[in-house]
Amino acid sequence: MSLKILVVSASTGNGHVSAAIAITEEAERQGLQARHVDAMDIVTPGFRRWYRGGYETLVRRRPRLWGHLYRGSDRPYFYYQAQTGLDTTFCAPLDRIIERERPDWVVCTHSLPQPRLARIRRRVPFKMAIVVTDLYVHRMWLRGQPDLFFVPQPWSEEVLLRRLPETAGRIHVTGIPVNGAFAHAPTKAEARAAHSMSLDQPVVLMSSGGIGGGPLVDATLDLAATGAHVIVVAGRNEASRQALEHAVMNYENVTVKGHVDQTEMASLMAMSDVLVGKPGGLTTFEALTVGIPFVVYWPFLIPGQEEGNAEFLQELGAGVIVREPNQLGATVNALLRDGDRREAMRVAALAQAKPNAAPDIVRILRAQSEA
Repeated sequence: MSLKILVVSASTGNGHVSAAIAITEEAERQGLQARHVDAMDIVTPGFRRWYRGGYETLVRRRPRLWGHLYRGSDRPYFYYQAQTGLDTTFCAPLDRIIERERPDWVVCTHSLPQPRLARIRRRVPFKMAIVVTDLYVHRMWLRGQPDLFFVPQPWSEEVLLRRLPETAGRIHVTGIPVNGAFAHAPTKAEARAAHSMSLDQPVVLMSSGGIGGGPLVDATLDLAATGAHVIVVAGRNEASRQALEHAVMNYENVTVKGHVDQTEMASLMAMSDVLVGKPGGLTTFEALTVGIPFVVYWPFLIPGQEEGNAEFLQELGAGVIVREPNQLGATVNALLRDGDRREAMRVAALAQAKPNAAPDIVRILRAQSEA
């Protein structure tokens, strides 16, 4: 009988869904039955607006408050218990899906469904695996007694073992699953040719994530002053995209894009000399896979989960952190002028890349089922 895998994400950002799709597509390539479910599609509209809308509002307008809530929920007290209760209650529609699908494995790329899945397992047998999509293993990832954990790096495994020593032997360091477009990205020459752009022109790619938060306009103008061609991906934030287009209408060296698919994003990374942005878990591993030097711009960063990702990039030599707005243009300009340093950052990134995360995860699930 073919192994049946249900992959559950939650579209609070692009990364969790991207990882889920990468696993689902890989499972199908290996001849398995696989289905992806976005938990945000099945919860009540009110909870969806509160969960997704509240998150985006806090990240954009009150990032310090979000950081406080993130750190508060990492302890087993009020924030953690309240969120766990809400997650358990409002993910109830998962019951019907599990009962109908009867999967062998349920794989979570977001912590939201875990408490409900733990309850369902009391009456419907299946195994559960967690794909942690940030370097730091927050307490929210520890709910539901999963059978397997897939984590990004050895440091993540160390954090998990300190928090749950009983998980020893159930943790696999695979990296975060990225779309195959990044693993098979074109060369810089190929990508530049596809965009009718000379290899001699310095190119900077900038994104502040799927929700398009942060001071994008000011950052774009600072980067445009370097003389490089600046490509800005505004994500789903239509207001941000329109404000950008208005601000740069007289700049011939700035291109503004809205939401782009992963194939285009991989091509944009491949053609660019430097990436400026926020280090979400998926973006971090996509950049490592392509080998693009990463300038982490602190005003874009989401406090909490992304701080550790930024430090990781800097410590391994694949990225630099710019904390103040007045340092962005100068830092990027210095990198554009220093080809040797960019090459060293590229090599450091590729050394930590894990382009086979999705195939490795599916292979391990199969092996565990056959054991």
